[in-house]
Amino acid sequence: MSIMRIRILNRGDICRIDVATMEVLEKIGIKIFEDEALRIMRRIGVEVGDNKTVRIPEYIVREAIKKAPSSFILFGRKHRLKIEPGNTYFSMQGTSIHILDLETGLRREPTLRDLENFCRLADALENIHHVSIAVEPKDVKIELLHVYELLTMFRNTTKTIDGNTYGGRTAMDTVRLTSIVAGGIEELMKKPMLLGFHNPVSPLQHSKELTEGLIVYAKYRQPVIIAPEAQAGATAPATLAGLLVQQNAEVLSGLVIAEFTNPGTPILYGTVSAPLDMRTGNIALGAIETGLINAATAEIASYYNLPSRGTGGVTDSKIPDIQAGIEKALTLLMAAMAGINFIYDASGSLESTLTASYEQAVIDNEICGMVNRALCGIEVNDETLALDVISEVGSGGHYLSKKHTIKYLKREYYIPKIIDRDRREKWIRMGGRDLWRTAREEAMRILAEHRPEPLDKDVENELVKLVGEMEKKLTRNH
Repeated sequence: MSIMRIRILNRGDICRIDVATMEVLEKIGIKIFEDEALRIMRRIGVEVGDNKTVRIPEYIVREAIKKAPSSFILFGRKHRLKIEPGNTYFSMQGTSIHILDLETGLRREPTLRDLENFCRLADALENIHHVSIAVEPKDVKIELLHVYELLTMFRNTTKTIDGNTYGGRTAMDTVRLTSIVAGGIEELMKKPMLLGFHNPVSPLQHSKELTEGLIVYAKYRQPVIIAPEAQAGATAPATLAGLLVQQNAEVLSGLVIAEFTNPGTPILYGTVSAPLDMRTGNIALGAIETGLINAATAEIASYYNLPSRGTGGVTDSKIPDIQAGIEKALTLLMAAMAGINFIYDASGSLESTLTASYEQAVIDNEICGMVNRALCGIEVNDETLALDVISEVGSGGHYLSKKHTIKYLKREYYIPKIIDRDRREKWIRMGGRDLWRTAREEAMRILAEHRPEPLDKDVENELVKLVGEMEKKLTRNH
């Protein structure tokens, strides 16, 4: 069985992007607003200008690429993800600042209870592999947010999770808390449980806070996604090729920081880049060009022998409607078929990821299941060619009762849970519900019934104790 793959760039295209990238890094340079990263650059012989612009020679970039692992395992409490070529995983959306209320359907600010609910929902959805910080709770003090986000995720899922890297102290707090679950710092470094984020500030900048977090996670060998959020025509060239060059420079310069902090740090080559809609001035995450950028990102990452992270299943629609379905299916399918290893925002996001939706998460779980099936392709062997059963049935016969049919019903086909395939008469008898309503009922059912496996009591107690100590310290400092 062959895995379905699409290709957007040929080898020559990627080589030209690589050459152009090295010119950007060596001649134009990139700004780094974090002192330890600048010290690292000076230590390895990189020129640092008075305005914090660094110009990185090609040989240093190549050396950093060689230090980075081509695969790694991310551990959850019970689950693990092997990030390597050929594997594709789907994650919930991350850090939405609004939510569609499950009862009223109206948009509102999310709470810590919403984060808890999204974690439990993702824990139950079989096609969602990773649990993100789905929403930013507005009922928690900002200085305590990272602490309660992490505690909430550990309590409500056994799958792999995000870690907050916005600032050195924040990143260190998440490492300390997670080490309790892992069984100590050494165990955490052997079996990483945090997936951090470093988003370079386009064009060509690394912020102080996120670079601090990148360095902390590198020191403790926790994987980090380096993913620019470049907007074609605004913070990146209008041409997609030009955007890819700038994005590549931003990712690889971040890689240099990580690998010369701690060689062997797992890095995911990522993108959150998309075109700017010039009519509205808004980013168009649901655009078909976002799919092209993701596909090209997968190919460029593969060129450097690095695992990849993309943004698929995204939409600019405000509600779970036809527009959402079109944009989500296309961006998700393109990212997956190009070979993106870790697809973020694959479930639950609306409005260019600004808004989270329980119903949409359930719908997207089905889309992810369908995409998974598409990736498997068609298996061709003596048994699947079915010559014996074709001979047995002959002309004008029927295959429904054959053992061969029964054997392959679930193996060959994806069976959706909430997609309607009934005849109209039965659909009307069952209430004539649309997909949004069906998904709402399914989300409510899951939240009423699903109880994730609880933390070990001793681990829970240690976490609560450390959270209490952190809360006192952080509150006092503010």
